[in-house]
This record gives sequence, structure tokens and C-alpha cells, in this order.
Amino acid sequence: MNLMTDRKYLLVISCSKRKVPCSLVEKIRALDLYDGPFYRIIRKAFRDRGRPKNLDILILSAKYGLISSEKKITNYDKLMTAEIACKISRQVYRKLESIFWDYEYTEIMINLGKKYTLALEYSKRVLTNQNLRYGNGGIGDRNRQLKDWLFTIYEDQ
Repeated sequence: MNLMTDRKYLLVISCSKRKVPCSLVEKIRALDLYDGPFYRIIRKAFRDRGRPKNLDILILSAKYGLISSEKKITNYDKLMTAEIACKISRQVYRKLESIFWDYEYTEIMINLGKKYTLALEYSKRVLTNQNLRYGNGGIGDRNRQLKDWLFTIYEDQ
């Protein structure tokens, strides 16, 4: 048994106000729609080194809640607020609980801003038993932490 092939990673990131130009009715993959710094880092890593097969990415969106990066969505303009984060908190919990029922992750990186973190309030119970790494500091720090974390996954393959 190869322990490296059994390793599975999960990244939880926020959506981005900045999006690629597209119509409001065109559906495109969430990972391709958002165009903020996290998404640029991820797409560059994927272009340069390929997408790791053992990496799942979830995106926390003010409009869609917690979704797979592969989900096809339409463009929108809705900012996360504390009220929205609290409102979707139970949906986020149910989604994470369902995912953790099906998968055991070696490590989970959660890279969310303050308002987005409020949406994890109900999820503390399901996150307790996970190997978590949180992005912290300013956006530049969190960009660097994301980049470093992605490269540890490549080294693990």
C-alpha cells in the first residue's frame, strides 16, 4: 500500500468579488468564474504542475453557499455580510458533515476572511476532529500560505 496515494486534501476558500468577464446567464465552472488572488494562485499552480488528483476545493459564496469548485454557476454581484454568513451557516454545516461522511482528509486548509468565517459557526463540531490549517493575517500573508500549502501537496504526490 502506498501511503502517499491515500492522502487527500481539502481547500476551503471564499468567493471573489472580482470575476472574469462573462454574461449574467452564462454558466461556467466556479473555479474559472472567480478571479481574485486565491484563484489566480490556484490556476497558475494547475497550469504549471497540473491539478492534483487528491485535492478537493470548496468555495464559500454569498449567493451559492458552500459549493464545489467544479460547480457551474452564473455571474452575480452579492457581497458576504455577517447576516448572510449566519444565515448560510447551517447549510455549510450540512454540506461539510456530508463530505466528511464520505471522505477522510489528510489535511484541510481553510482560507477565509472574517465575515466568511462566521459561516463556519455551526460547523465547529464536524471540524473538531479534522487536521486543520487556517490561513491568517492579511491578504498577502494568506496568498503566500495558500501557495506554500499547494506546493506541499505537489511534493506529496
